[in-house]
Amino acid sequence: MSVYKIVIRQNGDEPPRRVRIRRRAPPPKPAEQLDPDYVDPAEEEEYDRQVRESGGFDVDHCPLAYGGIFPYILTDKYNYPYDTSLLGRLGLHCYNLQKGTNLELVAINKVNYEMDGASLNYITLEAIDTCNNFPYSFQTLVSKDIVPEEASLEVHTQISRLKVPTSCPRTPPERRWIDEAVDAFYKGKMPTWSTKDNLPKEQVYELQESDLQENQWIHLYAEFAFHFRWLGYGNGLMSYLPLEFKKVIIQTKESGEESPRMKLKANNSIFYMSFKGNGDPSGMNVEYQAIIRRTMDGMPGHIRLEVDCLSYVSN
Repeated sequence: MSVYKIVIRQNGDEPPRRVRIRRRAPPPKPAEQLDPDYVDPAEEEEYDRQVRESGGFDVDHCPLAYGGIFPYILTDKYNYPYDTSLLGRLGLHCYNLQKGTNLELVAINKVNYEMDGASLNYITLEAIDTCNNFPYSFQTLVSKDIVPEEASLEVHTQISRLKVPTSCPRTPPERRWIDEAVDAFYKGKMPTWSTKDNLPKEQVYELQESDLQENQWIHLYAEFAFHFRWLGYGNGLMSYLPLEFKKVIIQTKESGEESPRMKLKANNSIFYMSFKGNGDPSGMNVEYQAIIRRTMDGMPGHIRLEVDCLSYVSN
């Protein structure tokens, strides 16, 4: 590269003249300075390896242009976001339904997030089987989405499994939801609020107090509805628990030839719940009417909840 400067002699009558000076061109800037989306190939290769081997549950942050999976920092495994605990409990609930276990959440060790239309939550947690007090390390991948046209919350698990070392080879699970496996009775627009008297008698069962005590996952369903009604309220919602049920009705398509109580074990069902909190974020005496539609597509680790919730001030 050449530059020029004007030289003026202090003595003599020579006119000023321009002198060319050769300078070495500066070295080219590295790619990471030229492209704000640049990622070191070695770093991206390591990220891809971690995703491939762990299924997305154990990855380091990598500043990819398309986002990718990134870790959420938990400072205390016993002090975790309330909405994350709901998703973790849903994964455990799915596993319990399919395996006949009774795993309960103890702590959340790690959470990774990914945005793929819906919010994908990769959760690694500690659980205990209350039947034998045996501890387990557990992983669940849960999709969470708000469906504007339905005015409802949709959550479904793509993975619900016991954690195994990444060194142990395993067949990647089928994450895709098999919608064609679900009966049309449980698809489409969410049903409107109904009472027992408004539904076909052979399709419904009204839960008793003993049912609510023996099936704690019913409380989880109600908490999803409460959370949906107060999105953004965060851990503050926990101060209004436990929720108090007024009535819970379950509806299935089955003809009713089986014991009505067996509807609790149906893969596909619709719940109509009325409940109130231990106090209310609004500061008023509020009761809630929630509709929760549960479906399962027959794949291991898959369950879907669609949630709608209304509220009204009671006397």
